[in-house]
Amino acid sequence: MHRLLLAGLFGLWAASASAQPIKIGELGIIADAPFYIAIEKGYFAAEKLDVTLERFNSAAQATAPLSTNQIQVIGGGVSAALYNAFARDWAVRIVMARTRDWPGYSSDTLILRNDLKDSVKSARDLKGKVVAINVPASVLHFMLGRFMETDGLTIDDVQTVNMAWPNMGPGLETKAIDAGTVVEPFAAQYTQKNIAFPFRRAADFMKKPPLEVSVILFSKTWMDKQPDQAKAFSVAYLKGVRDYFDAMKGGPKRAEVVEICAKYTSLKDKAMYDKIQWSYMDPNGEISFEGLRDQQDWYAKRGFVSNKANVEAMTDRRFLDYALEKLGRVDDK
Repeated sequence: MHRLLLAGLFGLWAASASAQPIKIGELGIIADAPFYIAIEKGYFAAEKLDVTLERFNSAAQATAPLSTNQIQVIGGGVSAALYNAFARDWAVRIVMARTRDWPGYSSDTLILRNDLKDSVKSARDLKGKVVAINVPASVLHFMLGRFMETDGLTIDDVQTVNMAWPNMGPGLETKAIDAGTVVEPFAAQYTQKNIAFPFRRAADFMKKPPLEVSVILFSKTWMDKQPDQAKAFSVAYLKGVRDYFDAMKGGPKRAEVVEICAKYTSLKDKAMYDKIQWSYMDPNGEISFEGLRDQQDWYAKRGFVSNKANVEAMTDRRFLDYALEKLGRVDDK
């Protein structure tokens, strides 16, 4: 009896000991959905990975912990700060794509006050107006700049102010600002409240290359010292991406994915998931290098990036290639 008990306890210990601990930095947003899906559906457990989450208010806060291997993975937004970090030989690598804007799946939105609907029809009509951006030298700043260029103008032809997304609603209501660059669910929420409307989605005018919004980042120390862990993680994560992709397109996994997102993210109202435009996730994790280069070129032109990083050297696709070899490719049409 004692031998059986000891054998059982040893078996439990061995099972737990075989699970490899990995710490993921997360922001509690829909873009992190594949992390949550892989946890809830046991994809990490199937790869013998013991995953824990560490919440950050922004990916920028995770810069140091990621480079020192205190956390192993995080999804980070593309920005001037990202390129500047890589130009300084940041001990981190981009492993695969995270989110981008694609027609029908474009979360990044320029919203406009309702009372300007009849007078503002193009970028030229926006000239001189006050437009709020959440963070300078970020994806939405770049998006606004590219939109102004559709009419031969530049970002200097509008007055930009820095403002957090939740504050843009009151700013629009009081006419302190004329427009704002937001992500979902703010575009849907402000539309629902009759404060503003989606004037342009990023994918309306940015297709070739698309707007590459965020990427998956691995600690270089971790991936170099524990490549098998990083490979296993990539397999589990890509399974989560594919469940998200199915849900994004209205497939049979949508209800389950919405439940998981509502559990882990700040968007608790499940009805809102049918009102927002979901961000696009490539089911094969492929990065748009052209999109990354285009964005860095704009930041450099504006003086936000002084020394350009080598975009190819920023990435390491060994782990994505391994996951694709194991799982096969998915038709992303």
